[in-house]
Amino acid sequence: MRKQTKIAAVVSAAALLALGASMTSFAASKGTWMMVDGEWQCYDKNGDAYTNTFCSSNGKEYYVGDDGQLVRSSWVEYDSCYYFVNSAGAKITNDWRLTTPYDDESADEEWYYFKSNGKRAEGEKITYKGKTYYFDSDGKMLTGWVNKGEGTAAVNEATGYIANQTFYCDETGARVEGAWVKDTKPGITDDDADEDEFWYYLKKATGKPATGKQSNINGQIYLFNGEGQMQSGWVAEDVATSNNVKFYQLDKEDEEMAMSTAAGDVYYCGDEDDGHAKKNKWLKTWLPNDTNEEEDDKSWFWFDKNGKLYRTGITSTASNAIKYKLDEGKLVVDKESYGVAKKKVNSKDYYFDANGVMLSKFYLINDNMYYFGGSDDGSMKTGSQSIKDNTGDTYKFYFYTKDQNITDYKSNSGAKLYKGAGVIGNQSNKLYYYGMLIQADDYKYQLATVNGKTFIVNSNGSIQHSAIDYKEDGDVLIPAKEAKYNTTDKQYKYYVTEGLGTSAVTDIDLGNFVEGIN
Repeated sequence: MRKQTKIAAVVSAAALLALGASMTSFAASKGTWMMVDGEWQCYDKNGDAYTNTFCSSNGKEYYVGDDGQLVRSSWVEYDSCYYFVNSAGAKITNDWRLTTPYDDESADEEWYYFKSNGKRAEGEKITYKGKTYYFDSDGKMLTGWVNKGEGTAAVNEATGYIANQTFYCDETGARVEGAWVKDTKPGITDDDADEDEFWYYLKKATGKPATGKQSNINGQIYLFNGEGQMQSGWVAEDVATSNNVKFYQLDKEDEEMAMSTAAGDVYYCGDEDDGHAKKNKWLKTWLPNDTNEEEDDKSWFWFDKNGKLYRTGITSTASNAIKYKLDEGKLVVDKESYGVAKKKVNSKDYYFDANGVMLSKFYLINDNMYYFGGSDDGSMKTGSQSIKDNTGDTYKFYFYTKDQNITDYKSNSGAKLYKGAGVIGNQSNKLYYYGMLIQADDYKYQLATVNGKTFIVNSNGSIQHSAIDYKEDGDVLIPAKEAKYNTTDKQYKYYVTEGLGTSAVTDIDLGNFVEGIN
Protein backbone atom coordinates (compact mmCIF):
# COMPACT_ATOMS: atom_id res chain seq x y z
CA MET A 1 0.00 0.00 0.00
CA ARG A 2 1.13 3.58 -0.56
CA LYS A 3 2.64 5.86 2.05
CA GLN A 4 2.57 9.67 2.04
CA THR A 5 5.27 12.19 3.03
CA LYS A 6 4.76 15.96 3.39
CA ILE A 7 7.32 18.17 1.65
CA ALA A 8 7.65 21.81 0.61
CA ALA A 9 9.59 22.39 -2.58
CA VAL A 10 9.91 24.84 -5.40
CA VAL A 11 10.36 23.11 -8.74
CA SER A 12 11.54 24.94 -11.83
CA ALA A 13 9.94 24.33 -15.24
CA ALA A 14 13.26 23.10 -16.58
CA ALA A 15 13.42 20.45 -13.86
CA LEU A 16 9.97 19.19 -14.77
CA LEU A 17 11.11 18.48 -18.30
CA ALA A 18 13.91 16.29 -16.99
CA LEU A 19 11.45 13.38 -16.40
CA GLY A 20 11.57 12.81 -20.12
CA ALA A 21 9.14 12.09 -22.90
CA SER A 22 7.30 9.54 -20.76
CA MET A 23 5.97 12.33 -18.54
CA THR A 24 5.22 15.41 -20.58
CA SER A 25 2.42 16.66 -18.36
CA PHE A 26 2.81 18.15 -14.96
CA ALA A 27 -0.66 17.08 -13.88
CA ALA A 28 -0.94 13.27 -13.71
CA SER A 29 -4.14 11.23 -13.57
CA LYS A 30 -3.07 10.12 -10.12
CA GLY A 31 -1.17 12.79 -8.23
CA THR A 32 1.19 15.48 -9.41
CA TRP A 33 4.79 14.87 -10.40
CA MET A 34 7.57 17.12 -9.22
CA MET A 35 11.33 16.99 -9.42
CA VAL A 36 12.91 17.03 -5.96
CA ASP A 37 16.65 16.93 -5.55
CA GLY A 38 17.00 15.63 -9.08
CA GLU A 39 14.48 12.79 -8.68
CA TRP A 40 10.84 12.58 -9.69
CA GLN A 41 8.22 12.18 -7.00
CA CYS A 42 4.44 12.06 -7.09
CA TYR A 43 2.21 14.10 -4.71
CA ASP A 44 -1.44 14.08 -3.86
CA LYS A 45 -3.57 17.19 -3.70
CA ASN A 46 -2.61 17.69 -0.08
CA GLY A 47 1.06 17.81 -0.93
CA ASP A 48 1.77 14.38 0.47
CA ALA A 49 4.28 12.26 -1.50
CA TYR A 50 3.14 8.82 -2.55
CA THR A 51 5.37 5.86 -1.63
CA ASN A 52 5.37 2.17 -2.64
CA THR A 53 2.61 2.61 -5.20
CA PHE A 54 1.91 3.26 -8.84
CA CYS A 55 1.17 6.72 -10.13
CA SER A 56 0.09 7.33 -13.70
CA SER A 57 0.77 9.82 -16.44
CA ASN A 58 -0.49 9.94 -20.03
CA GLY A 59 -1.89 6.41 -19.81
CA LYS A 60 1.25 4.85 -18.33
CA GLU A 61 1.94 3.78 -14.78
CA TYR A 62 5.10 4.54 -12.81
CA TYR A 63 6.20 3.22 -9.48
CA VAL A 64 7.57 5.23 -6.55
CA GLY A 65 9.47 3.42 -3.82
CA ASP A 66 9.96 3.70 -0.05
CA ASP A 67 11.58 7.11 -0.42
CA GLY A 68 8.89 8.37 -2.76
CA GLN A 69 11.27 8.49 -5.69
CA LEU A 70 10.61 7.10 -9.17
CA VAL A 71 11.94 3.52 -9.58
CA ARG A 72 13.65 2.61 -12.86
CA SER A 73 14.80 -0.71 -14.52
CA SER A 74 13.76 -2.83 -11.58
CA TRP A 75 11.43 -5.45 -10.21
CA VAL A 76 8.45 -4.12 -8.31
CA GLU A 77 6.37 -6.04 -5.77
CA TYR A 78 2.94 -4.54 -5.23
CA ASP A 79 -0.08 -6.12 -3.54
CA SER A 80 1.67 -9.53 -3.64
CA CYS A 81 2.12 -9.31 -7.41
CA TYR A 82 5.31 -8.75 -9.39
CA TYR A 83 5.92 -6.12 -12.06
CA PHE A 84 8.89 -4.66 -13.90
CA VAL A 85 9.54 -1.01 -14.76
CA ASN A 86 11.75 0.09 -17.63
CA SER A 87 14.54 2.65 -17.73
CA ALA A 88 11.98 5.48 -17.90
CA GLY A 89 10.20 4.02 -14.88
CA ALA A 90 7.13 2.87 -16.83
CA LYS A 91 5.42 -0.43 -16.00
CA ILE A 92 6.08 -3.04 -18.72
CA THR A 93 2.90 -4.51 -20.26
CA ASN A 94 2.44 -7.15 -22.97
CA ASP A 95 6.18 -7.50 -23.20
CA TRP A 96 9.24 -9.56 -22.25
CA ARG A 97 12.20 -8.90 -20.00
CA LEU A 98 15.46 -10.86 -19.67
CA THR A 99 16.64 -10.32 -16.12
CA THR A 100 17.67 -11.97 -12.89
CA PRO A 101 14.92 -13.35 -10.64
CA TYR A 102 13.20 -11.10 -8.11
CA ASP A 103 15.43 -10.57 -5.02
CA ASP A 104 18.30 -12.69 -6.43
CA GLU A 105 20.60 -10.61 -8.59
CA SER A 106 23.34 -13.25 -8.35
CA ALA A 107 21.26 -15.85 -10.22
CA ASP A 108 21.29 -16.43 -13.96
CA GLU A 109 19.08 -14.23 -16.08
CA GLU A 110 15.74 -15.68 -17.15
CA TRP A 111 12.98 -14.62 -19.49
CA TYR A 112 9.79 -13.23 -17.96
CA TYR A 113 6.56 -12.03 -19.53
CA PHE A 114 4.38 -9.21 -18.20
CA LYS A 115 0.72 -9.28 -19.12
CA SER A 116 -1.61 -6.45 -20.18
CA ASN A 117 -2.06 -5.40 -16.54
CA GLY A 118 1.69 -5.53 -16.01
CA LYS A 119 1.61 -8.55 -13.74
CA ARG A 120 4.22 -11.21 -14.23
CA ALA A 121 2.91 -14.40 -15.87
CA GLU A 122 3.08 -17.13 -13.25
CA GLY A 123 2.18 -20.83 -13.37
CA GLU A 124 0.28 -20.39 -16.60
CA LYS A 125 0.20 -20.60 -20.37
CA ILE A 126 0.51 -17.43 -22.44
CA THR A 127 -0.11 -16.93 -26.16
CA TYR A 128 2.12 -14.31 -27.73
CA LYS A 129 2.10 -13.50 -31.43
CA GLY A 130 0.49 -16.83 -32.24
CA LYS A 131 2.90 -18.93 -30.18
CA THR A 132 2.38 -20.60 -26.82
CA TYR A 133 4.69 -20.16 -23.82
CA TYR A 134 4.67 -21.64 -20.31
CA PHE A 135 5.78 -20.06 -17.04
CA ASP A 136 6.40 -21.64 -13.66
CA SER A 137 5.16 -20.30 -10.31
CA ASP A 138 8.15 -17.95 -10.09
CA GLY A 139 7.37 -16.50 -13.49
CA LYS A 140 10.34 -18.10 -15.26
CA MET A 141 9.72 -18.98 -18.90
CA LEU A 142 10.17 -22.74 -19.29
CA THR A 143 12.01 -24.63 -22.01
CA GLY A 144 12.20 -28.35 -22.68
CA TRP A 145 9.55 -30.65 -21.21
CA VAL A 146 6.65 -28.93 -19.43
CA ASN A 147 3.66 -30.27 -17.50
CA LYS A 148 0.48 -28.22 -17.64
CA GLY A 149 -2.56 -29.33 -15.67
CA GLU A 150 -6.10 -29.13 -16.97
CA GLY A 151 -7.86 -25.77 -16.84
CA THR A 152 -6.15 -23.36 -14.45
CA ALA A 153 -3.89 -26.01 -12.90
CA ALA A 154 -0.27 -25.00 -12.39
CA VAL A 155 2.56 -25.17 -14.90
CA ASN A 156 5.87 -26.77 -13.93
CA GLU A 157 8.97 -28.31 -15.39
CA ALA A 158 8.01 -31.88 -16.27
CA THR A 159 8.78 -34.52 -13.66
CA GLY A 160 7.50 -37.27 -15.96
CA TYR A 161 5.09 -37.90 -18.81
CA ILE A 162 1.40 -37.17 -18.13
CA ALA A 163 -1.06 -37.90 -20.92
CA ASN A 164 -2.55 -34.72 -22.41
CA GLN A 165 -0.59 -32.55 -19.97
CA THR A 166 2.98 -32.80 -21.24
CA PHE A 167 4.40 -30.43 -23.85
CA TYR A 168 7.78 -29.42 -25.23
CA CYS A 169 9.15 -25.89 -25.61
CA ASP A 170 12.18 -25.02 -27.71
CA GLU A 171 15.12 -22.85 -26.65
CA THR A 172 13.06 -19.69 -27.37
CA GLY A 173 10.32 -20.95 -25.05
CA ALA A 174 7.80 -21.44 -27.84
CA ARG A 175 5.76 -24.64 -27.65
CA VAL A 176 6.78 -27.03 -30.43
CA GLU A 177 3.92 -27.91 -32.78
CA GLY A 178 3.94 -30.00 -35.96
CA ALA A 179 7.63 -30.82 -35.58
CA TRP A 180 10.11 -33.40 -34.29
CA VAL A 181 12.20 -33.17 -31.14
CA LYS A 182 14.97 -35.52 -29.99
CA ASP A 183 15.50 -35.48 -26.23
CA THR A 184 15.56 -37.57 -23.10
CA LYS A 185 12.18 -38.52 -21.69
CA PRO A 186 10.31 -35.99 -19.50
CA GLY A 187 11.62 -35.68 -15.96
CA ILE A 188 15.26 -36.50 -16.72
CA THR A 189 17.66 -33.93 -15.21
CA ASP A 190 20.99 -32.70 -16.54
CA ASP A 191 22.70 -34.98 -14.02
CA ASP A 192 21.42 -38.03 -15.93
CA ALA A 193 23.88 -37.64 -18.79
CA ASP A 194 23.77 -41.31 -19.78
CA GLU A 195 20.03 -41.41 -20.35
CA ASP A 196 18.86 -42.41 -23.83
CA GLU A 197 17.36 -39.86 -26.16
CA PHE A 198 14.20 -40.52 -28.16
CA TRP A 199 12.44 -38.90 -31.08
CA TYR A 200 9.08 -37.28 -30.31
CA TYR A 201 6.56 -35.73 -32.67
CA LEU A 202 4.57 -32.83 -31.25
CA LYS A 203 1.19 -32.54 -32.93
CA LYS A 204 0.05 -29.51 -34.86
CA ALA A 205 -2.14 -26.98 -33.02
CA THR A 206 -2.10 -28.88 -29.69
CA GLY A 207 1.61 -29.54 -29.15
CA LYS A 208 0.79 -32.90 -27.54
CA PRO A 209 3.27 -35.75 -28.11
CA ALA A 210 1.93 -38.17 -30.70
CA THR A 211 1.14 -41.66 -29.41
CA GLY A 212 -0.02 -44.82 -31.16
CA LYS A 213 -0.07 -45.03 -34.96
CA GLN A 214 0.25 -41.79 -36.90
CA SER A 215 -0.53 -42.50 -40.54
CA ASN A 216 0.45 -39.21 -42.15
CA ILE A 217 3.42 -37.33 -40.77
CA ASN A 218 4.92 -35.82 -43.89
CA GLY A 219 3.31 -38.65 -45.84
CA GLN A 220 4.81 -41.43 -43.72
CA ILE A 221 3.59 -43.82 -41.01
CA TYR A 222 5.19 -43.56 -37.56
CA LEU A 223 4.53 -45.63 -34.44
CA PHE A 224 4.83 -44.36 -30.85
CA ASN A 225 4.59 -45.92 -27.44
CA GLY A 226 2.29 -44.67 -24.69
CA GLU A 227 4.74 -41.89 -23.71
CA GLY A 228 5.23 -40.53 -27.21
CA GLN A 229 8.59 -42.13 -27.97
CA MET A 230 8.99 -43.03 -31.64
CA GLN A 231 9.62 -46.75 -32.06
CA SER A 232 12.20 -48.13 -34.49
CA GLY A 233 13.21 -51.52 -35.87
CA TRP A 234 10.63 -54.28 -35.46
CA VAL A 235 7.56 -52.75 -33.82
CA ALA A 236 4.46 -54.58 -32.57
CA GLU A 237 0.98 -53.40 -31.70
CA ASP A 238 0.13 -53.58 -28.02
CA VAL A 239 -3.31 -55.17 -28.22
CA ALA A 240 -3.67 -54.96 -24.43
CA THR A 241 -4.51 -51.26 -24.88
CA SER A 242 -7.12 -51.74 -27.58
CA ASN A 243 -8.96 -48.49 -26.85
CA ASN A 244 -5.82 -46.41 -27.21
CA VAL A 245 -3.38 -48.51 -29.23
CA LYS A 246 0.32 -48.09 -28.48
CA PHE A 247 3.38 -49.84 -29.85
CA TYR A 248 6.56 -51.42 -28.54
CA GLN A 249 9.88 -52.53 -30.03
CA LEU A 250 10.51 -56.24 -30.52
CA ASP A 251 14.24 -56.01 -31.20
CA LYS A 252 15.25 -53.63 -28.43
CA GLU A 253 18.86 -54.34 -27.48
CA ASP A 254 19.21 -56.93 -24.69
CA GLU A 255 15.39 -57.29 -24.61
CA GLU A 256 14.77 -59.05 -27.93
CA MET A 257 11.46 -60.86 -28.35
CA ALA A 258 10.41 -63.47 -30.89
CA MET A 259 7.94 -62.53 -33.60
CA SER A 260 5.55 -65.11 -32.18
CA THR A 261 5.14 -63.03 -29.01
CA ALA A 262 3.39 -60.28 -30.98
CA ALA A 263 -0.36 -60.83 -30.83
CA GLY A 264 -1.13 -57.72 -32.88
CA ASP A 265 0.09 -56.27 -36.15
CA VAL A 266 3.84 -55.95 -36.72
CA TYR A 267 5.72 -53.22 -38.61
CA TYR A 268 9.32 -52.42 -39.50
CA CYS A 269 10.39 -48.84 -38.84
CA GLY A 270 14.05 -48.57 -39.80
CA ASP A 271 16.72 -47.32 -37.40
CA GLU A 272 16.38 -44.85 -34.54
CA ASP A 273 17.05 -41.86 -36.81
CA ASP A 274 14.71 -43.05 -39.56
CA GLY A 275 11.63 -44.40 -37.87
CA HIS A 276 8.97 -44.43 -40.58
CA ALA A 277 7.20 -47.73 -41.20
CA LYS A 278 8.00 -49.47 -44.46
CA LYS A 279 4.88 -49.80 -46.59
CA ASN A 280 3.97 -51.50 -49.84
CA LYS A 281 7.48 -52.85 -50.22
CA TRP A 282 9.88 -55.74 -49.65
CA LEU A 283 12.54 -55.68 -46.96
CA LYS A 284 15.39 -58.09 -46.32
CA THR A 285 16.51 -58.15 -42.71
CA TRP A 286 16.85 -60.32 -39.61
CA LEU A 287 14.05 -61.58 -37.40
CA PRO A 288 13.73 -59.51 -34.19
CA ASN A 289 15.29 -62.13 -31.91
CA ASP A 290 18.22 -62.93 -34.22
CA THR A 291 21.16 -61.41 -32.35
CA ASN A 292 23.86 -63.05 -34.50
CA GLU A 293 23.02 -60.92 -37.51
CA GLU A 294 24.91 -63.10 -39.95
CA GLU A 295 24.24 -62.07 -43.54
CA ASP A 296 22.97 -65.56 -44.42
CA ASP A 297 20.34 -65.29 -41.67
CA LYS A 298 18.50 -62.45 -43.37
CA SER A 299 15.02 -63.14 -44.73
CA TRP A 300 12.60 -61.33 -47.02
CA PHE A 301 9.40 -59.77 -45.63
CA TRP A 302 6.44 -58.01 -47.26
CA PHE A 303 4.66 -54.96 -45.82
CA ASP A 304 1.31 -53.81 -47.20
CA LYS A 305 0.18 -50.26 -48.01
CA ASN A 306 -0.63 -49.70 -44.32
CA GLY A 307 2.82 -50.85 -43.23
CA LYS A 308 1.60 -54.16 -41.75
CA LEU A 309 3.75 -57.27 -42.02
CA TYR A 310 2.02 -60.14 -43.82
CA ARG A 311 2.27 -63.30 -41.74
CA THR A 312 0.15 -66.37 -41.07
CA GLY A 313 -2.01 -66.59 -37.99
CA ILE A 314 -2.57 -62.83 -38.04
CA THR A 315 -3.60 -62.07 -41.61
CA SER A 316 -4.86 -65.43 -42.87
CA THR A 317 -5.58 -69.09 -42.20
CA ALA A 318 -2.40 -71.15 -42.30
CA SER A 319 -1.83 -74.24 -44.43
CA ASN A 320 0.42 -77.11 -43.42
CA ALA A 321 3.84 -77.06 -45.07
CA ILE A 322 7.06 -79.11 -45.02
CA LYS A 323 10.27 -77.61 -46.36
CA TYR A 324 12.33 -79.69 -48.81
CA LYS A 325 15.75 -79.30 -50.37
CA LEU A 326 17.22 -80.79 -53.56
CA ASP A 327 20.10 -82.84 -52.16
CA GLU A 328 22.15 -84.80 -54.70
CA GLY A 329 19.21 -85.12 -57.05
CA LYS A 330 16.66 -86.08 -54.39
CA LEU A 331 13.99 -83.97 -52.68
CA VAL A 332 14.56 -84.52 -48.96
CA VAL A 333 12.85 -83.05 -45.91
CA ASP A 334 14.68 -79.98 -44.62
CA LYS A 335 12.24 -78.74 -41.97
CA GLU A 336 9.22 -80.31 -40.36
CA SER A 337 5.70 -79.02 -40.87
CA TYR A 338 4.52 -75.52 -39.93
CA GLY A 339 1.90 -73.04 -41.10
CA VAL A 340 2.18 -70.95 -44.25
CA ALA A 341 -0.16 -68.77 -46.29
CA LYS A 342 -0.30 -67.43 -49.85
CA LYS A 343 -0.23 -63.75 -50.75
CA LYS A 344 -0.29 -62.09 -54.17
CA VAL A 345 2.29 -59.30 -54.43
CA ASN A 346 2.64 -57.27 -57.62
CA SER A 347 0.71 -59.93 -59.57
CA LYS A 348 2.95 -62.79 -58.38
CA ASP A 349 2.15 -65.50 -55.84
CA TYR A 350 4.24 -65.85 -52.68
CA TYR A 351 3.93 -67.88 -49.49
CA PHE A 352 4.87 -66.65 -46.01
CA ASP A 353 5.28 -68.38 -42.66
CA ALA A 354 4.04 -67.41 -39.20
CA ASN A 355 6.97 -65.01 -38.76
CA GLY A 356 6.29 -63.31 -42.07
CA VAL A 357 9.35 -64.89 -43.70
CA MET A 358 8.99 -65.32 -47.46
CA LEU A 359 9.37 -68.96 -48.52
CA SER A 360 12.03 -70.01 -51.01
CA LYS A 361 13.09 -73.31 -52.57
CA PHE A 362 10.77 -76.37 -52.20
CA TYR A 363 7.73 -76.80 -49.96
CA LEU A 364 5.16 -79.55 -49.69
CA ILE A 365 1.92 -77.69 -48.95
CA ASN A 366 -1.29 -79.65 -48.45
CA ASP A 367 0.18 -82.65 -50.30
CA ASN A 368 1.34 -80.53 -53.26
CA MET A 369 4.99 -79.73 -53.99
CA TYR A 370 5.78 -76.10 -54.85
CA TYR A 371 8.96 -74.32 -55.85
CA PHE A 372 9.63 -70.69 -54.91
CA GLY A 373 12.95 -69.97 -56.57
CA GLY A 374 16.15 -68.94 -54.84
CA SER A 375 16.51 -67.18 -51.50
CA ASP A 376 16.22 -63.74 -53.15
CA ASP A 377 13.34 -64.69 -55.44
CA GLY A 378 10.43 -66.37 -53.67
CA SER A 379 7.76 -66.07 -56.34
CA MET A 380 5.87 -69.30 -56.94
CA LYS A 381 7.14 -70.96 -60.12
CA THR A 382 5.00 -72.52 -62.83
CA GLY A 383 5.68 -74.51 -65.98
CA SER A 384 8.98 -76.15 -66.82
CA GLN A 385 11.88 -75.43 -64.47
CA SER A 386 15.54 -76.50 -64.55
CA ILE A 387 16.82 -76.52 -60.96
CA LYS A 388 20.31 -77.19 -59.63
CA ASP A 389 20.93 -79.35 -56.59
CA ASN A 390 23.54 -78.77 -53.89
CA THR A 391 26.28 -80.23 -56.10
CA GLY A 392 25.46 -78.08 -59.12
CA ASP A 393 23.74 -80.79 -61.18
CA THR A 394 20.54 -79.75 -63.00
CA TYR A 395 17.18 -81.54 -62.78
CA LYS A 396 13.91 -81.03 -64.63
CA PHE A 397 10.60 -80.15 -62.97
CA TYR A 398 7.16 -79.13 -64.09
CA PHE A 399 4.55 -77.17 -62.10
CA TYR A 400 0.96 -76.51 -63.14
CA THR A 401 0.45 -73.17 -64.88
CA LYS A 402 -3.17 -72.78 -63.75
CA ASP A 403 -5.74 -74.28 -61.41
CA GLN A 404 -7.45 -77.36 -62.80
CA ASN A 405 -9.89 -80.02 -61.70
CA ILE A 406 -8.67 -83.60 -62.02
CA THR A 407 -9.34 -86.97 -60.46
CA ASP A 408 -7.71 -87.13 -57.04
CA TYR A 409 -4.72 -89.42 -57.20
CA LYS A 410 -5.39 -90.92 -53.77
CA SER A 411 -9.13 -91.11 -53.30
CA ASN A 412 -10.13 -91.13 -57.00
CA SER A 413 -12.75 -88.51 -56.21
CA GLY A 414 -13.05 -85.11 -57.89
CA ALA A 415 -10.33 -82.77 -56.70
CA LYS A 416 -8.44 -79.67 -57.66
CA LEU A 417 -4.77 -79.26 -58.38
CA TYR A 418 -3.59 -75.72 -57.96
CA LYS A 419 -1.44 -73.41 -59.99
CA GLY A 420 2.17 -73.95 -58.99
CA ALA A 421 1.66 -77.51 -57.73
CA GLY A 422 4.18 -80.04 -58.99
CA VAL A 423 2.70 -82.34 -61.63
CA ILE A 424 1.98 -85.90 -60.56
CA GLY A 425 1.59 -88.10 -63.63
CA ASN A 426 1.64 -87.22 -67.32
CA GLN A 427 2.56 -83.76 -68.55
CA SER A 428 3.32 -83.41 -72.27
CA ASN A 429 3.97 -87.18 -72.41
CA LYS A 430 6.61 -87.08 -69.67
CA LEU A 431 6.23 -88.60 -66.24
CA TYR A 432 6.53 -86.41 -63.15
CA TYR A 433 6.27 -87.16 -59.46
CA TYR A 434 5.54 -84.15 -57.23
CA GLY A 435 6.93 -82.01 -60.02
CA MET A 436 10.16 -83.96 -60.54
CA LEU A 437 10.85 -85.66 -63.87
CA ILE A 438 11.03 -89.46 -63.45
CA GLN A 439 13.65 -91.06 -65.68
CA ALA A 440 14.86 -94.62 -66.17
CA ASP A 441 18.30 -94.86 -64.62
CA ASP A 442 19.50 -98.42 -64.34
CA TYR A 443 18.17 -99.40 -67.78
CA LYS A 444 17.07 -97.80 -71.03
CA TYR A 445 13.45 -98.50 -70.05
CA GLN A 446 11.90 -99.06 -66.64
CA LEU A 447 8.50 -99.26 -65.03
CA ALA A 448 7.39 -96.52 -62.62
CA THR A 449 4.26 -96.84 -60.52
CA VAL A 450 2.70 -93.49 -59.57
CA ASN A 451 -0.25 -93.70 -57.19
CA GLY A 452 -1.14 -97.20 -58.34
CA LYS A 453 -0.75 -96.41 -62.05
CA THR A 454 2.17 -98.10 -63.88
CA PHE A 455 4.03 -96.33 -66.65
CA ILE A 456 6.86 -97.32 -68.97
CA VAL A 457 9.47 -94.52 -69.14
CA ASN A 458 12.81 -94.17 -70.84
CA SER A 459 15.98 -92.45 -69.69
CA ASN A 460 14.61 -89.06 -70.83
CA GLY A 461 11.45 -89.48 -68.78
CA SER A 462 9.22 -89.92 -71.83
CA ILE A 463 6.19 -92.20 -71.34
CA GLN A 464 6.12 -95.19 -73.74
CA HIS A 465 2.77 -96.45 -75.02
CA SER A 466 3.42 -98.89 -77.85
CA ALA A 467 2.45 -102.57 -77.84
CA ILE A 468 5.99 -103.87 -78.24
CA ASP A 469 8.73 -105.50 -76.24
CA TYR A 470 11.06 -102.82 -74.88
CA LYS A 471 14.64 -103.96 -75.31
CA GLU A 472 18.19 -102.92 -74.56
CA ASP A 473 21.10 -104.53 -76.46
CA GLY A 474 18.70 -107.19 -77.79
CA ASP A 475 17.47 -108.21 -74.33
CA VAL A 476 13.81 -107.74 -73.46
CA LEU A 477 13.51 -105.34 -70.56
CA ILE A 478 9.74 -104.96 -70.51
CA PRO A 479 7.44 -107.40 -72.40
CA ALA A 480 4.57 -105.21 -73.57
CA LYS A 481 3.37 -106.76 -76.84
CA GLU A 482 -0.07 -107.32 -75.31
CA ALA A 483 -0.16 -104.11 -73.29
CA LYS A 484 -3.08 -101.71 -73.41
CA TYR A 485 -2.91 -98.08 -72.26
CA ASN A 486 -5.28 -95.51 -70.78
CA THR A 487 -5.89 -92.68 -73.26
CA THR A 488 -8.67 -90.67 -71.59
CA ASP A 489 -7.32 -89.57 -68.21
CA LYS A 490 -5.10 -86.53 -68.75
CA GLN A 491 -3.17 -86.93 -65.52
CA TYR A 492 -2.58 -90.69 -65.99
CA LYS A 493 -2.64 -90.88 -69.79
CA TYR A 494 -0.71 -93.89 -71.11
CA TYR A 495 -0.50 -95.85 -67.93
CA VAL A 496 -0.68 -99.60 -68.60
CA THR A 497 -4.18 -100.94 -67.99
CA GLU A 498 -3.58 -104.60 -68.91
CA GLY A 499 -1.45 -107.06 -70.91
CA LEU A 500 1.92 -106.20 -69.38
CA GLY A 501 4.15 -109.25 -69.15
CA THR A 502 6.34 -110.01 -66.19
CA SER A 503 9.06 -107.36 -66.08
CA ALA A 504 12.68 -108.48 -66.29
CA VAL A 505 14.01 -105.22 -64.76
CA THR A 506 13.73 -103.53 -61.40
CA ASP A 507 10.98 -100.90 -61.14
CA ILE A 508 11.97 -97.31 -60.47
CA ASP A 509 11.94 -96.57 -56.73
CA LEU A 510 10.16 -93.22 -56.43
CA GLY A 511 11.56 -92.95 -52.92
CA ASN A 512 14.88 -92.18 -54.61
CA PHE A 513 13.32 -89.03 -56.06
CA VAL A 514 11.11 -87.66 -53.27
CA GLU A 515 11.49 -88.48 -49.58
CA GLY A 516 8.67 -89.08 -47.13
CA ILE A 517 5.74 -89.42 -49.57
CA ASN A 518 3.36 -92.31 -48.92
